[in-house]
Amino acid sequence: MNFISNKERLLPRLSNGTTLDPLIAQILSQRDIKGREEIINFLQPRLQDLPSPYQMKDMDIAVSIVEKGIKKNLPILILGDYDVDGTTATALLVDFLGAIGCRVDYYIPNRLTEGYGLQEKALLKLSAGTENIEKILITVDNGISAHKAVHLAGDLGYQTIITDHHIPTDTRVPADAVLNPKQASCSFPDKNLAGVGVAFFLAMGIRNHLVRTGFFQTPEHSPNLKRLLDLVAVGTVADMVPLSGINRTLVKAGMEAFAIRANSGLTELCHQTNLDCSYMRSEDIAFQLAPKINAAGRMGYADKAVRLFLSQSKSEAREIASDLVLMNEQRKHKNIQDLSKALSELSEPSKLGGHSLVVAGEYHIGVAGIVASNLVEKYQKPSVVLCRIDDSTLKGSCRSVNGVDLYRVLEDCGDVLLDFGGHPMAGGVSLLKKNVELFKKRFDEAVYRQNKGVLPDRGCVVDADIQIKKLFSKTILSQLHLLEPFGQGNPQPIFRDKSTGFGEISPIGKDKSHLRLTFYDGKTTIKGVAFGLGNMAEACRRCNVKEIHYTPGINFYKGKRNWQARVTKIELDT
Repeated sequence: MNFISNKERLLPRLSNGTTLDPLIAQILSQRDIKGREEIINFLQPRLQDLPSPYQMKDMDIAVSIVEKGIKKNLPILILGDYDVDGTTATALLVDFLGAIGCRVDYYIPNRLTEGYGLQEKALLKLSAGTENIEKILITVDNGISAHKAVHLAGDLGYQTIITDHHIPTDTRVPADAVLNPKQASCSFPDKNLAGVGVAFFLAMGIRNHLVRTGFFQTPEHSPNLKRLLDLVAVGTVADMVPLSGINRTLVKAGMEAFAIRANSGLTELCHQTNLDCSYMRSEDIAFQLAPKINAAGRMGYADKAVRLFLSQSKSEAREIASDLVLMNEQRKHKNIQDLSKALSELSEPSKLGGHSLVVAGEYHIGVAGIVASNLVEKYQKPSVVLCRIDDSTLKGSCRSVNGVDLYRVLEDCGDVLLDFGGHPMAGGVSLLKKNVELFKKRFDEAVYRQNKGVLPDRGCVVDADIQIKKLFSKTILSQLHLLEPFGQGNPQPIFRDKSTGFGEISPIGKDKSHLRLTFYDGKTTIKGVAFGLGNMAEACRRCNVKEIHYTPGINFYKGKRNWQARVTKIELDT
């Protein structure tokens, strides 16, 4: 690929006074981001450009319910999901509502014993002794299909506000207010918010109304919502929604909130994970923070994650963060065990002949989604891991591939399922044991109807050809960071170097599965790492390098931040 020919005078100037580098302009152009205004809006989005929360259907009703709760001092219960999106959304609303003087409490269902979302048993337990007392229930990241439970909530004295981002059912859930950009006739301009994004806009709607009606002594006395954006960033990145549009603006601002250490719990978790809060990246959230936060829910203690986000003392934050790190190690161990079991179950060639994969048995429900993701990564087929709950029932997690809308697949299988829900790329199911084989057949047929048996292209897209030594300049690296956050809809750029050879080559890791590398340009040594390519160590020493695919990464060690080349592919002249 050749650089675009824009002269420097035609390239936009950034807010710090520097001119956009032609390489960055090339990458943006290839992603159909062109023109000065569009480029600046993408690289430096502004919170002031967010849409009004009142563009979301039922926002006025939801705000009115909360306002009444404030005036009458009604108890407010936040009921969240046990994943990262749900726990960050729960903490956000508890923090915000507490700051404006509400009587607020929260509840997170136990993944292992209660399952997902708003359940009737939990409502009966939570409302015991208060059945005839007026109160408010707000769900976050769940509730859009909980028809029976929402109806029961009304009978128990709750006014219910559903905040969710999952695909709604054809029949509207019978809540007093439903906030979900995906629901019919909702004019909110972005349909891809995470659950924590919907919760944030509810908080924004409440705050805007209270400021407008003079609730606060002055507008400056109202809660600063910017300090909650680190929670929004974590939940949004972890839920793998597209990082474009409004999500990009929220996550970008959330990374700035990390830099000022707005949340003591997240700051401590970063410290124990060896992450640099002042230079947060989406991959830090996705691969370091999110697994540890998720581990609490996977092992049955999601409440710990919310407590971390709400912690006010360093000692409490340190203790909870340590617990999450330990739980994540336990989760990893269980994940390895169950993945090995799944691979053994699929070891017969006949089990791999279809268009999808379904395994069922004594799997841990807390890691079923990760195991399904592992199977997708290995076989590039939509995968389901079903876990035995009792003698007659199984529950499981599903993961998909590009080109297969998992929710539509599950809809096609709905008549053999007890329950299902999710997104195009991930979902959950429950079914009777007697229907497992029928489900496997129907699931496979539904997948085939969408992709006609064509596996997704795993080819690596190269954004530009540039030597490592030329890319690793202060200006280019700092401007590359402006492309953050990376994720769905905005993948991390991959570069190709066809002329740089290796210096040091050494296997690293417990099982020597990774490589530590150095690249020497005659003046400086640039360090690098190649994850999962440890088996190429000897070949790299013997053969000349044909080309290297890489992306810039950061190594943060003992308080020092250093750039390194993260090599993703090595081709050798053999």
